[in-house]
Amino acid sequence: MIINRQAEEALRPDQVRAMAHGLYALAAIDGITETEEELLKAFLKDGGIEIDLESLAKIPFSLEELLYSLDTVFLRRTFLRVCILMARADGVVSDAEMSELRRVAQVMGVDEPLDTLIANLEGTSL
Repeated sequence: MIINRQAEEALRPDQVRAMAHGLYALAAIDGITETEEELLKAFLKDGGIEIDLESLAKIPFSLEELLYSLDTVFLRRTFLRVCILMARADGVVSDAEMSELRRVAQVMGVDEPLDTLIANLEGTSL
């Protein structure tokens, strides 16, 4: 069930953790770069979550947890946009990363094509 929330509401701790976990899983597909590590650390710090990346890596990623925590279409689209920016942070979006992004978008029920989301983010960085 997707509930209605206001876009300007702060993320709950479970949402920050779930998003960070998803971002970590995406970055790990082709090896986490120093830039990606710094972005993840900043995301966790800004979200008020005190967990190091080693601890985060030890927790199995759950797409179900992500779906449960990201309970609005707005949050799901926002997450996918951040994923795209994370994937581009190292300068190369691998085929494996694109495949995972497409899978996550499909499971999340985001009907906006990834190509459109990517095009809308041209020139944007984290």
